[in-house]
Amino acid sequence: MRSVKFQTKLTIVYLALFLVVQGIIILAFYTSVTRNVGEQVQDQLSASARVFERIIDERISDLGGRAQDLASDFGFRQAVGTGDVATISSALRNLSGRIGADLAFVYDSDNTIISVDQNGANSGATPSLPDSLRETAEQEGVAQTIVEFNGQIYELVVVPVRAPLPVAWIALGIELDRVAALEIKGLSPIDLEVAFLFEDEGRYKLASSTSERDRLSQFVTGEMHADMGAVFRKKFRGEEFMFWRLSLVEQSPDTREIAALVYFSLDKALQPYMALAITLSGILFVSLLMLVGGSVVISRGVTRPLRRLARATKQIATGQYREVHAPGSDDEISDLTSSFNQMVDAVKEREERIVFQSYHDSETGLSNRNFFEKELEEAVDLKEKFVVAVVEVQQLAELRSVLNHNHVNELLKGIGKRIETIVGSPVARVSTESFCFILGDIAGVSVVPSLIVNSFLTPFSVSDITIDASVKIGLAHFPDDSRDPAKLMQHVNSALDTARSSAKGVASYVADNSEAFKSRLSMMSDLREALGTGEVTFAYQPKYDLAAGKISSVEALVRWNSATRGFVPPDDFIPFAERTGDIRHLTEWGLKEAVSQCAKWKKKGLDLTVALNLSTSDLMNQNLPGQVLALLNEYSLSAANLKLEVTESAVMHDMNRALDVLNMLSAMGMELSIDDYGTGYSSLSYLKKLPVNELKIDKSFVLKLAHNEEDRILVRSTIELGHNLGLKITAEGVEDEVSLKMLRDYGCDTLQGYFISRPLPAADLEVFLKEAKFDWA
Repeated sequence: MRSVKFQTKLTIVYLALFLVVQGIIILAFYTSVTRNVGEQVQDQLSASARVFERIIDERISDLGGRAQDLASDFGFRQAVGTGDVATISSALRNLSGRIGADLAFVYDSDNTIISVDQNGANSGATPSLPDSLRETAEQEGVAQTIVEFNGQIYELVVVPVRAPLPVAWIALGIELDRVAALEIKGLSPIDLEVAFLFEDEGRYKLASSTSERDRLSQFVTGEMHADMGAVFRKKFRGEEFMFWRLSLVEQSPDTREIAALVYFSLDKALQPYMALAITLSGILFVSLLMLVGGSVVISRGVTRPLRRLARATKQIATGQYREVHAPGSDDEISDLTSSFNQMVDAVKEREERIVFQSYHDSETGLSNRNFFEKELEEAVDLKEKFVVAVVEVQQLAELRSVLNHNHVNELLKGIGKRIETIVGSPVARVSTESFCFILGDIAGVSVVPSLIVNSFLTPFSVSDITIDASVKIGLAHFPDDSRDPAKLMQHVNSALDTARSSAKGVASYVADNSEAFKSRLSMMSDLREALGTGEVTFAYQPKYDLAAGKISSVEALVRWNSATRGFVPPDDFIPFAERTGDIRHLTEWGLKEAVSQCAKWKKKGLDLTVALNLSTSDLMNQNLPGQVLALLNEYSLSAANLKLEVTESAVMHDMNRALDVLNMLSAMGMELSIDDYGTGYSSLSYLKKLPVNELKIDKSFVLKLAHNEEDRILVRSTIELGHNLGLKITAEGVEDEVSLKMLRDYGCDTLQGYFISRPLPAADLEVFLKEAKFDWA
């Protein structure tokens, strides 16, 4: 896609600024005009409403006076007193005809019609007079109101006929019809419209209007509602109108609203301003043409020297960092050229620094993965035999938890220099814990790796701190193992995986090992499936409480009997599951299985605590405490029914994160245990930081306890020190009675081993607990 030139951009900027300014002016003009027109229309509607109120008052006052005149006429009162209906009706018709009343009634004291004259309209049912209206008329001489009757709205007055007490009532009404609406409309200076409406069952209905009765009736019934306010705007017949609703009766819970609606089109009110708007549009168009022409001329003058400078600097894009001499004598252009040359120098220096950083490790200054991959590709292109080696530093994760960042960097630098000294060629740091190098001397393959491993027997000194470290080395040969650089790196890492479990710490790539790696990946897929099919189960090994003299807890040990693989030892799949992340699936299954089994035993009256092992990944999972708590709540168990065991190495992998998880579990009341104690990297000094309740002495120190004095010393001192720290001690690997009695004499709390019982399925464990006799107890 072709880029937009600066000249065009400059023109667009001018044009955009102009349009923004003009847009603001037009918006301000439009807002001001519409606001002023709205205010004017509202003032006119308000004035018309006041006129309407005055006309209504005058009409009702006149109507009340005529009714009082008839009520005070002696002949009429005599006719009422004697019940002369003919005279009453004649007088009523005469009065109704003179004043143009639409309704005329005479009621007796029992509110019964004596005479009626409806002027031929709405004949039929006749309204009764409310008691409140007659009381007001009796007290004040006349009562007036506006009522809805048979869908029409009337101004109604009521006066009493006294003799001297009220013996009858005269009611006169004049309809607020289209004529009345046109009268009000004629008094307004604007061509507004008037309508009368009333409320019926929560909706408005139209009684009469000056125009468009059908459309207005639909509008009033369908779109108006009581909470719209006295003044509101609404679309009507395709235009925006302003409406003023004037209530004609006092509102109360027992009365329906009767109102006059005065409205006017805002679109019609804005029409006089259209000519001005057209004029402004014409001015805008002419100004726009002038702006485009002027901006083109100005932008050409500004961009011409810049285009010359751009042509002169194309050589910079090719990597030729030479000083640029741009033509032109303007001071601004000269300053720009000078600044550009300074920029070129800075870019050149920065590029050199970036290139260096892209090929070197920022922490150690050694070559990095990018440099090594480039070097490896060049070595492959030469088609000469060589060996790729990867050196992985062990215990680095543990060292990071006790050393600060600077100390770790110094250690890595020292490791890199030591390897370079032995190899005699550059070494690249390719990951947090790994270094790579190319060994061109094939004959040295049998010597150099061993020299590197042995060199780490000498500790490193970092800021007066002596640090022990060790390495594992993987090797891959070119071209025997592969001719592809990426494949070589894959193979060398496969060899490293083999070296991690090798006693020598060095291993070369073997194709069969790669297949074994793929097989283990397949095993993880089978494991995930087996967790749902019942192939994976728990065997429970009893733990004997010496103080209580009984089996009080068991350890859940995973067993996998695969339909295709047969029995798969835990040591074959658990370490690989930890490396691939599949351990989380096993942990989720194990927690649910252990808790549910514990709940089943509890229902059978077996009060056992189930111990379960956690991996390094589990201790990094901040959600683990919540998962455990949810399971305990689901099966109605307390935290005391579940014990979680962790190894020293798992805790030391990332002690801060592990502590967060362990502290949350401990706060829940969960008992925590350090498993395989004595085989880890650390010492007892870290125990004061951990919220644990128990130490489990590793079976390697217990198996030969009856015959090995050093083991006895170690076990006895560990029990004493653990007790001093307030911890309970469990011994694993108890396989003879002599060892058992020694441990009891040393004060050990709990025993676990084949001498007590092998791991048993849940059903067999229940039988064992019923039949077991501990004669040595």
